[in-house]
Amino acid sequence: MKRWSQLMLAAYLCTLAWQAIWHGLLPQPYGSQNAWLAIFACLPLLIPLIGLLRMNYRSMIWAGLLLIPYFTIGIMEAWSNPLQRLPALVQVILVAFYLFAFRKRNQCRSA
Repeated sequence: MKRWSQLMLAAYLCTLAWQAIWHGLLPQPYGSQNAWLAIFACLPLLIPLIGLLRMNYRSMIWAGLLLIPYFTIGIMEAWSNPLQRLPALVQVILVAFYLFAFRKRNQCRSA
């Protein structure tokens, strides 16, 4: 269970970092190099971060709920914007891995 919790936290932190990289650092056409957009994309992910670091179960649930729009945006960008397909798919993979690790953590906990 601890391993899945750690992988889940790593996926969340990587998603947070990826927002700053994708929206703030990647050059056009792969990113926007817009610091305000990067900040705006990272702010919601900071809400459950302290609870996640403490492995609070309620924070894990809220983090998963907060990641759903990021998953949706990643799918939308991958589908509609061929130049940003790779960064968008990285985001989709990170979010999907968080959700997968959360499920595996809960399965190990109940078994």
